[in-house]
Amino acid sequence: MSALDQAIADLEAKRARDEAQRRERQQGARAFLKEFYEADVLPSQKLKQHGVHAIFDGTRILLEKPEEGLYADGIMIVADEQGEIDVSGRSLGLVPPDGKEAKKKELIEEIISHFSL
Repeated sequence: MSALDQAIADLEAKRARDEAQRRERQQGARAFLKEFYEADVLPSQKLKQHGVHAIFDGTRILLEKPEEGLYADGIMIVADEQGEIDVSGRSLGLVPPDGKEAKKKELIEEIISHFSL
């Protein structure tokens, strides 16, 4: 095998590893959001009392107050393409396996702050 072919093969292997790692991070972030939605957002009585509606579509959580009308700002929590958690366009970073509780608290603080709960 020529040096050029070897370099290209090495590059292709690195790209495949990087892509697999990215997909793994993204799946982990999506699983985290699903768990957060089902355990903390969906059953929340305080959100319901304050008129906050939540929707989860597998990749993002949308929270909004429909009774405030068309111009009210909602909040969107997204598992982005790199596996990071974004809140309304601002990255909160990756979800480390041992840091799920800290990330959950960070999301809760964002929701409380956004809706002035």
